[in-house]
Amino acid sequence: MAKLSALGFCGADNTCNPRHLALLSKSYPSVEFGILFRPDKEGQPRYATLDWVQQLSTILKGSEEKAAAAPRLAAHLCGSHVNDVLNGDMSDRIDAFLNQLHEWGFQRVQVNATAVNGVLTDNLADESTLQSFIRTVKAHPTLEFIVQKNEETKPLWDGLLIQMKECSERLDNVVFLHDESKGTGTMAEGGWCGDEAFVCGHRKVVGFAGVS
Repeated sequence: MAKLSALGFCGADNTCNPRHLALLSKSYPSVEFGILFRPDKEGQPRYATLDWVQQLSTILKGSEEKAAAAPRLAAHLCGSHVNDVLNGDMSDRIDAFLNQLHEWGFQRVQVNATAVNGVLTDNLADESTLQSFIRTVKAHPTLEFIVQKNEETKPLWDGLLIQMKECSERLDNVVFLHDESKGTGTMAEGGWCGDEAFVCGHRKVVGFAGVS
């Protein structure tokens, strides 16, 4: 039976004291804090400002010296950030942002490529979209990329699976998260779909979102 290796808390914003998060991280090292990044909602509830993220990073780096393990941080990309990941013309901009995330101490990046998260999804099935995502992943090997896996994002994750199965494309820093709620936090229903034998065999599934 699979063991729970991490528990994600998502949506910390400027109403949260970064020092409280540092204390929680030290007491519960399996907790991963997911910070939402969506430029058009920055500063609104659940979307922290970049100044707050900088403050959190500074505090966590200070607490890291006293902790047995580094605090866990995941950047949940939404809106224009995801559009940049999927658009090869924006490679310089997204590379700069991802480098900044790594400098702040983020180890993982979740790509929420859905309309409810402010993403342009009309071109998810395009080959250029797939290749732009792969380019970004390969350009940042120190980050693990989480693909939000649901019916809407199927053109993207299905294309990635084909690349890994049929084209022997090594994407060691890509994993999948089942989240049919698309980040809205509703209860997950149903089970594993047909491609899971391959995905699980390659240890590519990080879990379900919205389970009890």
